[in-house]
Amino acid sequence: MNSRAAEPVTADSISRRIQAALGGEWIASGLDGFKAGEPATVVKGIVTTAMATIDVLKRAVRSNANLVISYEPVFYGRSDGRANTGPTAARGPGGINPDDPVLQAKKEFIEKNALVVFRLRDHWQARKHGDMVVGLAAALGWADLRVSASDALYEIPPASAQATVDWIRKKLNLSGGLRTVGDRRATVRRVLLFPGAMTPQPMWQRYGEVDMVIAGEVREWENTFYAADMHSAAEKKALVTIGRVASEDPGMRLCAEWLKTVVKEVPTQWIGVGDPYWRPA
Repeated sequence: MNSRAAEPVTADSISRRIQAALGGEWIASGLDGFKAGEPATVVKGIVTTAMATIDVLKRAVRSNANLVISYEPVFYGRSDGRANTGPTAARGPGGINPDDPVLQAKKEFIEKNALVVFRLRDHWQARKHGDMVVGLAAALGWADLRVSASDALYEIPPASAQATVDWIRKKLNLSGGLRTVGDRRATVRRVLLFPGAMTPQPMWQRYGEVDMVIAGEVREWENTFYAADMHSAAEKKALVTIGRVASEDPGMRLCAEWLKTVVKEVPTQWIGVGDPYWRPA
């Protein structure tokens, strides 16, 4: 008898399949792992998402899914439910007060609906396929325009920076989270995609290779004003930030497609978080 067929499809058994498929060392103190709910829960359906917001959790329940696999933290901090020690021990997950009403509402919703939340960041990001970059490029319609299979550079049809930004906004369905610094009339041919949080070093090292950097988020006083000073120095370059989670959404869509090859007994779907910002009238 096939042992996998006889094995109950629980959140724990699915997590073990994921770990076996992705490989690597899964240390107990790492970011990846269960963050809420009971691992022994029998799974009816799976959702992948960039961040398990309350809205995403509600949509998961409506779709009859009870295992949510999130790229970003669930409880507003890197520790994400791990017990704190030292001076902050009296606080809850990630340093937030355990009595915080938003934290409590989220935990109560998870418990009431018997949801399980599993974080999958480091091991998904470590895949040699570069799924977070590949997913973002595909969402932008640039899947076949990669300069090198091992890089995040893309040669796109020439267009002005303004037209390229308009394209990004439309393809990703962004509202107020998109920001741009640079010459809007400059011609864009080569772009660097950097989903998630971009530190200064990659930007400083690679800005000279591209016409536009498209990142999730940056630290304003480092990256943004470096780009602003480049513009002031007549460098025809542009920096676009689209929002950290919005930039990661497409990569977790690919995660859902991959997960369907690992877990076939229950349905898997992706639920996008979207852009939470709005523009003033």
